[in-house]
Amino acid sequence: MGEAAETVAADEAGPNGSRPFSGFEFMLAFRYLRTRRKYGGVTLISVISFVGIALAVTALIAVMSIMNGFRHELLSRLLGVQAHVYVYAPSEDPAAIDALSESINAIDGVRQAGPVITGQALATSGRASTGVQTLGVRAQDLARYALIGEGAPENAGIVQGSLEGFGEGRNGGNRILIGSGIAASLGVGPGDPVTLIAPEGAATPMGSAPRRKAYEVAGVVSMGVLDLDRIYVFMPIEQASLFFNRPGGGDYIDVRLTNPDEPGPVMTRIREIVPEGTVMYDWRRQNQQFWTALQVERTAMRLILSILVAIAAMNIISGLVMLVKNKSRDIAILRTMGATRGAVMRIFLIAGAAVGVLGTLAGIVGGVLIATFIGPIQDFIGLLTGVNVFDPSVYSLYRLPARLEWSEVVFVAIWGFLMALIATLPPSWRAGRLDPVEALRYE
Repeated sequence: MGEAAETVAADEAGPNGSRPFSGFEFMLAFRYLRTRRKYGGVTLISVISFVGIALAVTALIAVMSIMNGFRHELLSRLLGVQAHVYVYAPSEDPAAIDALSESINAIDGVRQAGPVITGQALATSGRASTGVQTLGVRAQDLARYALIGEGAPENAGIVQGSLEGFGEGRNGGNRILIGSGIAASLGVGPGDPVTLIAPEGAATPMGSAPRRKAYEVAGVVSMGVLDLDRIYVFMPIEQASLFFNRPGGGDYIDVRLTNPDEPGPVMTRIREIVPEGTVMYDWRRQNQQFWTALQVERTAMRLILSILVAIAAMNIISGLVMLVKNKSRDIAILRTMGATRGAVMRIFLIAGAAVGVLGTLAGIVGGVLIATFIGPIQDFIGLLTGVNVFDPSVYSLYRLPARLEWSEVVFVAIWGFLMALIATLPPSWRAGRLDPVEALRYE
């Protein structure tokens, strides 16, 4: 008889009348997985199926963690500079805008609110020049910006100089804060002069003359995103009002929230206190194309990698089909000794599911380890190849980010288990339907 038949003969309980998913069925399933090829086993195919599922699950968790990290880092850095809610008040009276800002500040869920004046200019140091986006803000508001004040995240904050003297003096003084990318382009640092040139200036008989003024660099700030470091200049709001000829209290009120992911409830409370005619929208509308692209990319990548896990799980089918074919004689003997079709089907179902479950678990461990130690892995690859594998000029961020979300891990685990279970059904059903008479006809 076969190896399995001998095992059955030695087992006093036998298959006849045994409970579903009994110890006997598990024992026989794992014995089939360990059987060497000359005894009809398919160990190599099982190993290949295991490795395929593990690699696919690892890739799914690692890639989703990196994409979550990209999304979190880019949005947190972007929202560290830009407003979470934009409030355009109908009044241009500075006192009225300041009063409205203080009223908004008192609302639950608002971290800070203050007027802002924006404008574009050309920054030059005599050696080089570059286009910049200026933000005119109050000194007390700038000190509380998430990327500039105390508690700034990694790779962010004031890297040279300080905020000392910012906003002090006549009309707010002449000290400004510039991004590290601008400082590198112009070759300047704290204490150096930088000239800003605005395209719209005073009217002359020859047309509009550009407005220009020299400022002193008070500090250099890094926001953790190269694209932001290359364009942003912060100046006192009083100076921005004079330089851009905006006599009002501000272009809009910059509102920062404690939870920018859910701006709706706070915006509802803000609407209750703002005057009629106020226009208001949140950061998602301001960055609608960017936000939509992130969402589409995330969904598409999850779909593609989920299909990859499903394809890897399909390898279980080929392994079980060969196992059923090689063990058809043993299956026939089991049936003649009283094993039901359900018992035979469960044996092969357990064998295939074991490969899928173990492969999924191994993939989860691999994916979590990669997501957790992505920084050292990046450093090791860079040291090994001598190449910066994460160029900030291409990816904007200075480090490869990864953010492990356990809800994603649970989704991947359920998906991997489900695909493995589905893959085992056809060959297991075939094993249970095998006719013992036909299987033993030529034995």
